[in-house]
Formats: sequence, C-alpha cells, structure tokens
Amino acid sequence: MEFHGGFMGQMLRIDLSEKTIQIEPLPESLVAKYMGGAGVNAALAYDLLIPGDDPLSPRNYLIFGAGPMIGTMVPGAAKCNLTGRSMESKFLGTSNHGKFGMLKYAGFDHLIITGKSENPVYLKIENEKVTFCPADHLWGRDLFESTDAIWNETSDDFDVTCIGPAGENMTHDASVVTNKCASMSRTGMGAVMGSKNLKGIAIYGTRSVSIADKAKFLKLHKELYRGIRLHPNLLAWRKYGTMISVEIFSKLGLYGAENYQSAFDDKFFEIFNPNRFVSEIKDGDWACNACPIGCKHFIRIKKGEFAGTTISVGCMNAVIQTYGGQCMLNSLEEVIKAAETAARMGMDWMSSAQLIALVMELYQRGILSKDQIDGLEPKWGDGNVARELIRKIAFREGIGDILAEGLVKATDRLGPESNRYSMHTKGLGMIYDPRVNLTSTEIFSQITNIRGHASNVSVAMVPRTPDQIRRYCKNLGLPEDAIDRIVDEKGYNVARLTKWVEDVTSVMHIMGVCYFPLYQRLPFALWAELYTAVTGREMTPHGLIEISENYWDIQKAYNLREGATREDDTLPERFFTDAVPLANKEVIPPRDRAYVDRLVSDYYEERGWDRTTGAPFKEKLAKLGIR
Repeated sequence: MEFHGGFMGQMLRIDLSEKTIQIEPLPESLVAKYMGGAGVNAALAYDLLIPGDDPLSPRNYLIFGAGPMIGTMVPGAAKCNLTGRSMESKFLGTSNHGKFGMLKYAGFDHLIITGKSENPVYLKIENEKVTFCPADHLWGRDLFESTDAIWNETSDDFDVTCIGPAGENMTHDASVVTNKCASMSRTGMGAVMGSKNLKGIAIYGTRSVSIADKAKFLKLHKELYRGIRLHPNLLAWRKYGTMISVEIFSKLGLYGAENYQSAFDDKFFEIFNPNRFVSEIKDGDWACNACPIGCKHFIRIKKGEFAGTTISVGCMNAVIQTYGGQCMLNSLEEVIKAAETAARMGMDWMSSAQLIALVMELYQRGILSKDQIDGLEPKWGDGNVARELIRKIAFREGIGDILAEGLVKATDRLGPESNRYSMHTKGLGMIYDPRVNLTSTEIFSQITNIRGHASNVSVAMVPRTPDQIRRYCKNLGLPEDAIDRIVDEKGYNVARLTKWVEDVTSVMHIMGVCYFPLYQRLPFALWAELYTAVTGREMTPHGLIEISENYWDIQKAYNLREGATREDDTLPERFFTDAVPLANKEVIPPRDRAYVDRLVSDYYEERGWDRTTGAPFKEKLAKLGIR
C-alpha cells in the first residue's frame, strides 16, 4: 500500500564498520501490525538483535523511530523513540524524547545503526546525504562542549544528538541527548552508542510531512487545540511543569528517601517548594517540537556557591525525587548542580542518583568502608561526594568502575550483602514507593513494565470512587466487559486497569505524541480519526488497541526469548519485609507478597498472556508471525 501521509516511507540503515549506507522502503507489513515509531522499532529489534548477544557487540543495533504524527501540526507530536538491547538488563531497552524529529524532515521514519567505527566519528545526515565525520577531537569532551562543537562544524539548523564521557566509557547509565536538552535515558543507550565509537549524530532535512486529508485534519487539529486550551491544569502545567506533582506526591509519601529506608518528611516540600523554584531558579520555559504547552525549563542558579550553573530540565520532579530524596541533598541548588554534573557527563540522573544512594546506604551500614570508596565518606546529603561519584562513574575511576556496571552487576561485585539494598526492577531503579500506594497504574507498572521502571505510558489520572473509575474508563474508550473486570462496587483492580492505560497511552507513544495527562483527557476515538486523516489509512479505536497490544506482545516475546520469567516481574525484597515510617508518624507495613503476586497474574490475564508464566498465548504470537 502506498504511503499518502504521515509516513516518509523510508528507513536509513548505516553500518559503521563498513562505512556504508542503505535506504530501504518502510515495510508495509510492519506498519499494518505496529503502525510506526516505537511499535516498528520493537518489531525491528525482535528481528535484528541476536538472542543473548552482548549489548556492546558491534552486531548490536541502535534503532531510532519517528511516528507518523511527528512533523505534522498535531499538538505534542514530538516524541521520537530509541530502541536497543538494554545495558541495565538482558531485556529490551527503550527510551524517547521530544527532539530528533528532524529525522522525518530528512526523509526517514527510522534510522538503524550497526557496526563499530575503527575511530571515533559523528554522522552528518543532510536529507539523503550521509557523511562520516572524524570525532577524535571530541572524544573525552563533555556532552555540552561536544554538541556546541558539532554545531560549529555543521550549522545550528541541525539537530545534534551526542553522548558524553559516560557513553564513551560505556557506563550502564549513559544517555543519548539531543540539543543539550532532550535525553533518551534509563536503559544505557549512550553506552551502546559509545561502544560503536559514535560520538554523535547531526541531522537536518528540508522535506515536509504530507497530510492525506487536509480538511479533516484541520478540523480535528482545531478540536485537539481546544481540548488542550480548556484543560483546567494548563496554566499550572506551563508554570510548574512536572513540579506540579511535588506537593501531593511528597505529602502522600510516594517519594522514598534514603534509598527507601524512609519517606520524605514535612521539610521536603519547604526545601523543594515549586513556587521558590519558579521565582528564584527557573530562567524560562521551552517546549518540545509542536507542543503548545512548554512544560520544560531553562534553569539558572543566580547566587551562592553554584551561581552561574545552567541546565535544561524536563522532568524536574524526578531530579528532586532522586537526588533530593534518594541521596538526601538538601537544597534546590544542590540537586540542580548534581543534575548538571550528570548531564555534562551524559548520564541519566535518575540512575546515577540511585547508584549514589546505594553507596550511601552501604556506607551507613558498614558494608562499604571509606577505603573501598577511594577515601570518600558518602554520608546522606553530601553534595560534594555525590558529584565526585558522578564523575568517577563517568570515567570509571576507582569505585566508579564498579558502579558504572549498574545496580545489578555492581552489587554482584560489591558482595552478597549489598544485593538487598539495590532497589531496582529489571535493573532500573525505582521511582515510587509501592508500600505507600499500589493503586496507581504508574506505581504498579514498575513491577510489570517490559524495561523495568515504567515509562510514562503507564501514567493515568486515577480517581478514587468506583463510579469515577467507571467514567474514567469510558472516557478512555474501554469496552464494557473490560470495565466490568476492572471495577466493582468495592473498588477497582489496578493491574487490569494498568493494561488498558498502557494500551491507550501507547497509541500516542507509537504515533509520536506526548502522553502527559493533558493529552489523555481527549476522547480516545479522536486519535483513530486523526490517524485516518493524516495517513489516509482507515482506522478505528479497536484497531488502535490491537496495534498497541501487538506492541506489548512483541516486546514481551523479545524478553522471553532473552530468558525473562515471572520472577523478573516483582519488587525488591525490602518492599516485602520492611515497614516505612511517614512524616505523620504513621508506619506503613510492607507489601503482602501474595497480594502482589495475584495482581501480577491479573495483569497477565488481562493482557491475554498465560496467568502463570506471563507468556503471550500462541495465537497472539502467531498473529505476529512468531512461532
């Protein structure tokens, strides 16, 4: 079937070993099953990645994908995806950010990179022309300096995607960052990029993305904008960004402290008050491509020890939760300086903070001595030590060489006593404390998500009463039989709800549209109409759910092929054995293991997977061509 809109219809394949490029047609069979973007990425990964191979092998792939809405006027259509073999686990690694849409303007839906360059290079992609540019002079320079240097050598019209020293040294928490502000993090894709001697990608294009039915598209576009403009939280979201959640999450105790030994206390909201952040720290806002909201921030520390520090941050709440909560750094300035240090190194600040919190607890408990930590004394709240550990991890110096292996392998090297304090699922550190609340889809999905700690495809605005839940499910477009399984007069089943929230938000994820709450309030059926208008391909809400289910099934099939079992879908032991004290003196008991296990089974069942093993049934895999 010919591509009439939304898709460019081409993939660019680059072999760094052979210095060859190949332009291939976008397979119609993959579009029919997985649509595009993250969906086609997952299918390509299943086909291309060799089972059991080392993520750092030259045979490994980096797969970038831009969904069909990217490059159009669809509000928030900016989320490009990166897929490969995770450094943090043996499973599928995924990440995304709101830049790199220039890939579409260059004429491609996907960029597939394999091989290893003999010497450091960066790729210059200008429409269909690809140049392998020497990057020896950039190797060892931080991510900000490297990005600026590539802009100087090309043009500031280019989107420039880079790694820093963490990627060069193949640390497991290395990120891939575009334009110094948009980060593809959490699964170590920066390390994979570094293993290929690929310092960066500069991309520019002059093409446009076609719209199949312009009149219908403009009508729907107007409706989309109206829904966003009338959203009750629009102004607050613009002002605070993700900081909007800090007050409620901290007061509920969802943000763990001291590596989940405790929860944030009453002083937390005073220290990290969003109003102080806006008035004294925030230096402006920026938006992902095509976004009418602009929830991300330019930050400048204006006075004190760190005056002059600048950084661009999207998820500021996560910076606060990890450096402020997990490591107990006790000021906005300290957490921002730690985040800036990690950003220059090209490191995921969530993962780096969780590694530092692990070291701090091991030191607190006497499991690690000062001598084992290169003479450092990693006490809670010590920002100087935190920044030095970030640097050591990035350059693999001393204790940093061990920590650079990530939460799983590092604890293996640090000794059996340390394993209990490594707070991760599938190698990725936790963000929310499931002892305090397990009724949120985002919190529950930390257990079952394919990559480990859940991406935002699990975000949901979960009301409280059964009637509210039922209305919420109807707005999402869920079928009545599914709603009846989720909701009864007593409450709702978070595991079954999670499946459907993932499916609905994954549709936007695959299209390339931001799935933050403002967009989730729009009627789900509108996305089917929009896809039809943009691409000229007939689509229904049911068809969108089928594509989303295919996406989850192929990811699960990949993980199963890599040896995943039910035992990988669980919580760290601490959450089953240790109570957590809250600021109001209440003590929350540990989670009941049998209850969590039942929820996992319910999630499997709702997905159409075997309730015991979590494997998709044969008929589901057969539909995808998998035996």
